[in-house]
Amino acid sequence: MNAQPSFAVDAMLGNIAKKLRILGYDTKYHSSIDDEKLISIAEQEDRILLTKDVTLISNANKKHIKSLLVQGNDDLEQLIQLFNFLGIKNISISTSLSYCVSCNGKLEPIEKNIIKNKVPDGVYDIQQNFWICSNCKKIYWEGTHFEKIQEFVSKLNNRLQ
Repeated sequence: MNAQPSFAVDAMLGNIAKKLRILGYDTKYHSSIDDEKLISIAEQEDRILLTKDVTLISNANKKHIKSLLVQGNDDLEQLIQLFNFLGIKNISISTSLSYCVSCNGKLEPIEKNIIKNKVPDGVYDIQQNFWICSNCKKIYWEGTHFEKIQEFVSKLNNRLQ
């Protein structure tokens, strides 16, 4: 297993996949992927399989794939389950370690002047730091969404044991 866990996430856990990517975890996710393909990805790439599907967990266990049956529908509760399962007691967030929420590509810093016509003028005027996905070229900055994620991480850390 890698020092930093990586994940294969089933279609029922899209919000969790996005949050894991933001938190800096390499997370394979497709909104429509069949169980065998997901198991194959987890097995070949040494990923932890996350699912709400009891049958999928059973099939993963037969192949000795590390997996977690995620319970409930609340993102906070689901991530608490996951990080307790992994023994992780403190989560931090850093844009430079994040993955693209759309495609799981790595985010790389990009010079502000290069993206001038690719972000809204108001954003360009206020923000100093920008990142670009190495894969799909989506541009990121630490706006209000980032503040909400920081609040979420704070709640998460308060609940981890």
